[in-house]
Amino acid sequence: MFKPKVMEEEDDPVVKEIPVYLSKRLEDNLFIFQYPLKSAQDGYDDAIIKNAAIKIENQEVKLDVMLDATSINYDEDKAEEIADLSKDQEEKIFDGDKMDKIPLTSSRVTSKYENYAIGVFQNNELHLTPLKGFIQLRPDFSYLDDIGKPPKSFGKNDADGSDDELLEHEVHAKFARPVPDYVQKKREQSFETHVKKSMEETWIPSEYISKKTNKNHQIDLTRMEMFCEASDDSVNDFNLTKKQYLDLIAPPIKKPEYAKADVPSPISTLSYIRTRPLIDQVRLLMKDAKIMSFEQLKALLSAEHQTTAILRYVQQVAYLVQGNWVVNSELIYPKDAVSSHSGIPAELMCRARDYILLCFTESEFVDRRAVSSVVKMPVEEVREILNNLAKHIPKKGWKLIINPSLDFAKKYPEVARRQALFWETRGKQLREIIESHHNTPQRKRR
Repeated sequence: MFKPKVMEEEDDPVVKEIPVYLSKRLEDNLFIFQYPLKSAQDGYDDAIIKNAAIKIENQEVKLDVMLDATSINYDEDKAEEIADLSKDQEEKIFDGDKMDKIPLTSSRVTSKYENYAIGVFQNNELHLTPLKGFIQLRPDFSYLDDIGKPPKSFGKNDADGSDDELLEHEVHAKFARPVPDYVQKKREQSFETHVKKSMEETWIPSEYISKKTNKNHQIDLTRMEMFCEASDDSVNDFNLTKKQYLDLIAPPIKKPEYAKADVPSPISTLSYIRTRPLIDQVRLLMKDAKIMSFEQLKALLSAEHQTTAILRYVQQVAYLVQGNWVVNSELIYPKDAVSSHSGIPAELMCRARDYILLCFTESEFVDRRAVSSVVKMPVEEVREILNNLAKHIPKKGWKLIINPSLDFAKKYPEVARRQALFWETRGKQLREIIESHHNTPQRKRR
């Protein structure tokens, strides 16, 4: 049997030293475009981009990708039908009488990009340019949503043909209550505010230059800006140890004390968890399972723990919903975290998740559309919350992945009563916050 030779020297000798330069000329304008619905081989590198526009402040991009009308997969009849149906749109979608393009719209990637750079290696020198961010582009078919909807004036009685004659009726004035400062601050950080800022910024028409165009000279000029100029060359005298320098260029990942709970092996995970204090055991198991019955939780914990102690700790890290325990929203979305799709702050995600759990305390099934209309969040975020808790039942709605149970309330009525009071109080808080967001001055006039 072959046995590898043991290295006598542990030192890793330096094979070659390469000078590294930092170019900053494109650091505020360099993005990576990602196409999640396309493979790396397909992409849009060979596509013809008809129009391009950008919103610099909000880092939004939209592209119009031309369709290949000569392809055997191109359905001319369907293209004409879609173009004909979209003619009623306020904004013209297609130039001709056929669907000849696919619009792509962007969404920002929430992962940290400060440690990423684009490098160019030439003449034994490495030139790095920091990235401004990542932008993901997906096909946008929102113009199809309004197809078939009646016009805004549909159903109005215009038979008399007179708009000058006004009917007298009582006028009511409704004034908004004073908004506390903390509520106003939360509004400024909300998704609605982000959308409003995006709507206020105008699109700037841009020119998309692909590698297939005859503007290679312009591409080369832009690429040259990724090289550090001689005037930018500076030598830094680092007074750092090897470990300090390594930590500076590759910061170590900070793992929480319960990071071992993510180990794939269930046996090693459970054996590790059972070595922790009881509060940590309950927290780790609830965070991993998201939802479980009290009997399931007791079966996973160390046998020596008393039921009263388990009850005391589970109330600190979970909520009682339909007779089962659901992990606290703050453990799923800790402070300073953001959602994986649109970058919604953790505070708003916790509020939306608590509202969904509140709905489950009131009904066995929850309607996603109704929830979205109340919490005012993107569909992806609402689905993200529901997918970790529930399953979708066609024609009924979303249902928790564990069936409702009355056993816990029968065995531990005092805990169940306290949890019911908690949801009553939490429900009032959530509805007041939601109402304050929706409550705008209204005035009826004749």
